[in-house]
Amino acid sequence: SAPVADTTPPSVAIASPSGGSTVTGTASVSVNASDNVGVARVDLMVNGKLHASDTSAPFDFVWDTTALANGTATLTAVAVDAAGNSAGSAPVSVT
Repeated sequence: SAPVADTTPPSVAIASPSGGSTVTGTASVSVNASDNVGVARVDLMVNGKLHASDTSAPFDFVWDTTALANGTATLTAVAVDAAGNSAGSAPVSVT
């Protein structure tokens, strides 16, 4: 019999920083991602633009906040599994 296709997207959420928090300088961003087969890649998006990708857990990113003007930034994480299924996290807004 043919192998069952993996159609289940990963689950992904930004663990830190928490929404509404204020970040300065170099901020650490932690993403929790899991999949029934395996997470191939997590992309960190800042204001809709790709900031960095991580291909192995733990999915931790370093974000230089000084590259942006002061104000609100929206972080989202996108997890992709080996079969190409992807899912985005809920957005997290930080100042």
